[in-house]
Amino acid sequence: MKVLVLLSGGLDSTVVLATCMQEHECSSVGFDYGQKHLIELDRAAQIAKWYKVPFRRIALGSMPLIDDVVFAGRNLVMAATAIAIAQAEGQDAVALGCNESDWARFPDCRPPFWSAVRTAAESYGISVITPLLHVWKGVVVEQARTLGVPIELTWSCYSPRGDEPCGECLACRTRNEACGLSQAIS
Repeated sequence: MKVLVLLSGGLDSTVVLATCMQEHECSSVGFDYGQKHLIELDRAAQIAKWYKVPFRRIALGSMPLIDDVVFAGRNLVMAATAIAIAQAEGQDAVALGCNESDWARFPDCRPPFWSAVRTAAESYGISVITPLLHVWKGVVVEQARTLGVPIELTWSCYSPRGDEPCGECLACRTRNEACGLSQAIS
């Protein structure tokens, strides 16, 4: 099976890539949607190189920011774009890294949302893979360590200070709690 992995450069999407690579032929895509943490896409390119998979960066234009971290329709637009690419290029599936730790803050990370996306994607002959959807970030960290993911290459900060994570934003706090650390792992 050929799988297009949405690779943000973060820990979750990197674990999804590592997981999918165990059984599938993978390529990857990252999206520039106007996020101030564009460093994540540089990390995504490094991760793709580390795994020796093709990576492309696609500019979606600036998406509206609803609050400090929620972009309106972000996952819907990225999933639809990835599904279109997969269909056009003869791939079988797209894979994404949403997890249960995201449910409270992000409505487009919850199971009902992905169920609807799966149904829509099936109309195009594309499967949607969300292997982390029902696990907490701590389990993602355990999987990363088990799979030998280059955690040091991943990026999980929404408010970078240059090329350093802030250590204070939602993404940094969630990652730090999951890793059992008091400082961010860049």
